[in-house]
Amino acid sequence: MGTMEIISLKSKIYFITPDPPPDTAALCALVREVIRGGAGMIQYRAKATTTARMVQDAAALLELTRPAGVPLLINDRVDVALAVGADGVHVGQEDMPVDISRRIMGPKAIIGASCSTLAEAVAAERNTASYVAFGPVFHSPTKPDLPAIGLDPIMRARNNISVPICVIGGITADNIAQLQPVNPELVAVVSCISEAPNPRAATRELVRLAEQHLPHRFFGP
Repeated sequence: MGTMEIISLKSKIYFITPDPPPDTAALCALVREVIRGGAGMIQYRAKATTTARMVQDAAALLELTRPAGVPLLINDRVDVALAVGADGVHVGQEDMPVDISRRIMGPKAIIGASCSTLAEAVAAERNTASYVAFGPVFHSPTKPDLPAIGLDPIMRARNNISVPICVIGGITADNIAQLQPVNPELVAVVSCISEAPNPRAATRELVRLAEQHLPHRFFGP
């Protein structure tokens, strides 16, 4: 479920918007550059933002992502994703459960699930998640209080599930090559693009490095 969409992405680079987001115009300007740089998927994350503002931002972002053929996912909020017609949602362990998100959003939606253990990843796969996300793989400026998990738990997941794997947390152009042993389908980044002097160039460099070090991997049924 959702596997084909992940395979057909333009690249493995998965840009998550900074939270709290800048104003809608600045947010759209940033995402436009990231799309031009070759990002494969975008996630809008705004945990403390009003629903009205989230709907406004997400609708504006869809006008950029949809013509570019880049899926837009909404973090946590199935209602916002449905309201604007986004391509999917990303849920954590405390958010709407994966199977219920799937039931609400339908078979074509991309539904990602944050996991911290193999058991959570196995459950997410069983509940028809499109991909599972592990992190922070390196120390992350976005979540400084969380210890880096390294590659071992991701390798264990890789050996036990067939659903696509996303890695997140502290990933930069300097360390993306270290992900080679797990060869994730998605590499999620926030600050190394959003805080770069030139977000388009930063995205393009990550796309180039991902193509060099993390060749495409096609997974089981």
